[in-house]
Amino acid sequence: MSSSDAYLEVTLDLNDPIEITDFAALFAGLGAEFERYLAREKPEMAGAARMYVKEVRKGSVIAALFAEIPDLIGIMDGALIVLGFGAIFNRRLRDLVQGKQLEDTSKPQLNDITKTVRAVAEDNNGTMAIKGLRYKNGLFTTEFEATFTAKEARQALDTIDIQRRDLEKTTTSDHSRILMRFTRSDVGNAAVGKRSGERVVVDDLSENHRPLVYGSDLAEEQIKDVIRNSDENIYKRGFIVDLNLVFSGSRPVAYSVTHLHQVIDLLDD
Repeated sequence: MSSSDAYLEVTLDLNDPIEITDFAALFAGLGAEFERYLAREKPEMAGAARMYVKEVRKGSVIAALFAEIPDLIGIMDGALIVLGFGAIFNRRLRDLVQGKQLEDTSKPQLNDITKTVRAVAEDNNGTMAIKGLRYKNGLFTTEFEATFTAKEARQALDTIDIQRRDLEKTTTSDHSRILMRFTRSDVGNAAVGKRSGERVVVDDLSENHRPLVYGSDLAEEQIKDVIRNSDENIYKRGFIVDLNLVFSGSRPVAYSVTHLHQVIDLLDD
């Protein structure tokens, strides 16, 4: 392999037998994290490089992970990619052990990190070591090494659970007297606080169409009356409303209208 002058060594020293699914999940999680690392640090290589388990040695579970790096970069750069990934992954695990939530991290990524430590966390007194090795002067030398105990793995999982719950929380941000226009309408009623099946755009906040939620019975009654009874094209009318931009974690997912102030005619483009 073009980057075989550097590799990661993962050692599991467990008291209890490891389940096949946990063993496979560990490497699947590392592979997914490696692909994210490439997409962020080397976007031109995203999807072109893969991490492989070259060997699993006897005794403790010791796996040597090599990356297949395309010939478009040199061997030295390939080594830097492998070792850079390993060092960053170790640091992120250590942050989780210390109770620090990871920045710019999605739930799928948290799930992949969970896979890498679950086998150790479920052991009574096991350890996992991740080591980066590089070929220099005729032999492999250790560039970095970190060991995580079963207790530390469980601490990391506790932090992940807290961050996952935080991402799932729904929060709102208030906006008053802002223009909303429909891109999909429905004459039927919707339960307050539930998505209505309608979609709207609020140009001052985003060009994206988002689902509409009615935050009050009165707002729904007033807006539905316009939709059902107006002789004008609903898509050529603007609604001056108070609304909340609804988030799931850090991602905006819907608009919740709480009050209708006025309906106006939109100017033709």
